[in-house]
Amino acid sequence: MLPFEHFLLGLFPMIHLWQYFTPLFGIIFFLTSVLIDFDHYLLVLYATKFKVWNLKRAYNYFEIRHAKHQHHIDAVYIFHTIEFAALILVLYLTTHWSYLLAILFGWIYHMFFDILEITYFKLRHDRRHRYKHMSIIWFLLKRKYNQLVR
Repeated sequence: MLPFEHFLLGLFPMIHLWQYFTPLFGIIFFLTSVLIDFDHYLLVLYATKFKVWNLKRAYNYFEIRHAKHQHHIDAVYIFHTIEFAALILVLYLTTHWSYLLAILFGWIYHMFFDILEITYFKLRHDRRHRYKHMSIIWFLLKRKYNQLVR
């Protein structure tokens, strides 16, 4: 899902969270629900050996790779993992800082729409379309297993 789509989808709940909790809570939720996709940019930086810093060029690079493979690039999007959410949850449980809940809610909201979009594409267009890896540990175990099998 494009950042602009996450931007539009995040406006409505931000307004309600803004009113129910605090304006800062709503803003943090909103920013989290959009900026989680920053890990796509980090992936492009890594894939190009830190040669593409321009955001527009990085976006084009990512879109070309995505279109070529017709599915998500087989990599770990660090902010899209359950470990990231678990870290935020553990930090919240130890600090009781309510704004960490806003980050966690933004993560859940973002992931809901990412999973919904991929499910739609799998059902309507191409079953080969893959879900993003949602766990670093699972990704590494799967990679290790594939190396052993070869």
